[in-house]
Amino acid sequence: MQRSDNPFKITSTPEERPGQGRPIENRVEHGEPADRIRSMIESSDVFLLIKGTPQQPLCGFSANTVAIIESLGIPYRTFDVLSDESIRSEAKVVAGWPTFPQIYVKGEFIGGNDILTEMYEAGELEALVAGIGS
Repeated sequence: MQRSDNPFKITSTPEERPGQGRPIENRVEHGEPADRIRSMIESSDVFLLIKGTPQQPLCGFSANTVAIIESLGIPYRTFDVLSDESIRSEAKVVAGWPTFPQIYVKGEFIGGNDILTEMYEAGELEALVAGIGS
């Protein structure tokens, strides 16, 4: 099923939206970075490592990712990788992915914004997250 609607709305000022996303505390000080990342990923069926917050993404790719997930109406959690350099560095190793955002569904790394967009447009993302938040 091809999607024709486009959820991307990038503006010069972030629009307020109630959304389903909840940021995790920006500073989790205890434990090794890899353990902290795994703990964050396990905190929600859909977890995003992004630049900024769902309400104020700080890059276009993070904004697009949030828009796609928001369009599905499912709960998710996020972490702002710009708030903690140790998490930002280690997340690249944990995922084996050099850029952000990074998307996890049910603890499994899915990819970045490009892969998420392709899955969304093909209708695959909705199938992957079916039942989350019900």
